[in-house]
Amino acid sequence: MCLLVIGAGNSMLLAVAPPLVRQLGLPDSSVGWIFSLSALLWVFTSPYWGRVSDRTGRKPIIALGLAAYCASMASFGVVVMLGLNNVISGLGLFISLMLARAIFGAFGSASSPPAQAYIADRTTRLERTEQLAGLTAAFAMGQAFGPAICAALAAWVGLVFPIWLVAALAAAAAFSIWRYLPEHTPPQSERPRGGDFREQMALARDPRLSGYLIYGFGLSVVAGVTVQVFGLFTMDRLGVSGEHGAELTAAGFMVNALALLATQMALLPRIKLTPRGLMAWGAGLCACGVAIQIIAPSLGALLVSQAIQGLGAGLARSGFSGGASVAVRPSEQGSAAGLVVSVNGAGFIFSPIVGGVAYETLGMNVPLMITVALLIGMLTFTLRSRRLRNASVIDQPPSEPTTPS
Repeated sequence: MCLLVIGAGNSMLLAVAPPLVRQLGLPDSSVGWIFSLSALLWVFTSPYWGRVSDRTGRKPIIALGLAAYCASMASFGVVVMLGLNNVISGLGLFISLMLARAIFGAFGSASSPPAQAYIADRTTRLERTEQLAGLTAAFAMGQAFGPAICAALAAWVGLVFPIWLVAALAAAAAFSIWRYLPEHTPPQSERPRGGDFREQMALARDPRLSGYLIYGFGLSVVAGVTVQVFGLFTMDRLGVSGEHGAELTAAGFMVNALALLATQMALLPRIKLTPRGLMAWGAGLCACGVAIQIIAPSLGALLVSQAIQGLGAGLARSGFSGGASVAVRPSEQGSAAGLVVSVNGAGFIFSPIVGGVAYETLGMNVPLMITVALLIGMLTFTLRSRRLRNASVIDQPPSEPTTPS
């Protein structure tokens, strides 16, 4: 439920952001910059929330993060309404949008690390990659249905209403998790490694985990560039704007998410690849999908490119997050999950430069060309890195007991 709501909300916001910033009179690059402060805060706060959940339990931290997500989306909607009614404009509007989104980065980041660690607490090492893929599948389901709902609502009641809807869903999810999620014992009785910032940074440099974090950072940059550029790219390539632009952008995000969901639900349980194999195939397929987008002449071709990117992202994310979890001990799960989630947001700090600024100054294809080059580098790293070859065998017990709920 947690990941479903966040996936739906983020995909809705990314679908309406490009036409909204143009209606608000802001430059195209502001789409990325609005998310950059949130991403920066996400990087530093996610490990903290992971450490806190190791001590206090997963449930209260997940609920806190969803409540903050509700506050962030509601604030964002208020600022957009003020901008559309010319109450605030220009730099003040831009800063207000950035600060509203920053609430999510600082406190909404509390949801994902304990959600991943909750699964890790209750699975064996051999089960974990497939079970964590269920979280990614929930996120993908939200991404799939979020844009469809967004397109319908934007055409009916305008671009702002989907933002209010997500805030209401996040509030309901926070209450439901606080009330119904079963967790009767703390996740660990021992003091976990990663209990303070220095120890967690040492865990980030640990050869068991560092290779996965390097790959995850690259994947985050790719995700940041592609989602921030796709709406602008679609509107400019097809010559559309406003609600129609949001509708076509939403269609692309929906196809991407459905492909990712199909990967998680149908493909992963059958192919049984190692985390490293999933990461390699994922990077290769994502590169092919982005290359198709560069030359796509029509909406159909753009949707095909999004489907291939979704397939690759489903494999890559599962390999990265599952491999990172398998690589560490049970007492390190919360800290490792915090680092994984932190890295997932780190790329969005740099994607406004690689994406929005490059799009405005160098041309619409340049950000995608940079993305293809980065994905090829990630594929090469995955195939050749000794860190990834050794990560799954260092200091691993043969099995891990599940934690009673």
